[in-house]
Amino acid sequence: MIRVTLSHLVLALLTLIPVSSAMSQTDNPVGAAAVTSADSSHRSETMGNIKKRGKVLVGSEQKFPIMNIKNPATGRNEGFMADLARALAKNMLGDENKVEWTVVDDDTRLSSVAEGKVDVVIDTTGASAEKAKLVDFSDETFRSGSGLLVKKGSPIKSIDDIHKGTRVIYVKANPDVKDIKAKVPDATYIEFENSKDAFAALKAGQGDVFTQVVTHLFRAASQDPDYVVVNRFTNKPYCILLKKGDLVLESYLNDFLRGLRASGEYDRLYNKWFGAYGGNAVK
Repeated sequence: MIRVTLSHLVLALLTLIPVSSAMSQTDNPVGAAAVTSADSSHRSETMGNIKKRGKVLVGSEQKFPIMNIKNPATGRNEGFMADLARALAKNMLGDENKVEWTVVDDDTRLSSVAEGKVDVVIDTTGASAEKAKLVDFSDETFRSGSGLLVKKGSPIKSIDDIHKGTRVIYVKANPDVKDIKAKVPDATYIEFENSKDAFAALKAGQGDVFTQVVTHLFRAASQDPDYVVVNRFTNKPYCILLKKGDLVLESYLNDFLRGLRASGEYDRLYNKWFGAYGGNAVK
């Protein structure tokens, strides 16, 4: 006589369950992906290189006053983006001076990141589908877009104050003027080839308001205390460019930016560089 115990019966039943079915009770594809991500989060070639060399290699055009430009008298990079890079170096390496600058431009900024010539690009640049083929992006570092520049005391505070006959100075290359034209088609529009000439025309009384990307407008306002940026009517977020696929560095940068805002340091830097020129009106 064969005696079948409960344990024998359980073992026999388990042998009848397909392996795939048994695994489905314990294997969670989402959990597995999370584990894989967690494992990869401990590896970042870029961050490893930064730690080894003891410097953060930062690409920038070093073109815009207020944003990042080298002071010829001191040799020090000055501006909001320059201070942002120093804050990152302090966060990573404990010393804000451990930044090594590389000049990049529209033709080299993406390849410089993709090829590892710089660790990051911290500049007046945003994300796009075309750029995403070569690099990845952090969260927003600065809210850009087109704004308005007027003489202090002007009744124009936003595009709602532009009416028939208002003389709007703009730069040909900036497509955002179409937003104003659509809203106020019977205003007077005066086109210039570049911001320098457009601002000179505004100061000469040839127009009532100058519209351009706010980086250009802040630069103009910094050159003449009688003018102020009063409005931003389009959005163009700037971000940090980093090597494609480096999820670790991307996560680190986003945590850094969130921490900078939470601590109040972001606001301090923003007010330092833009407050005097109407920064809070366009933030």
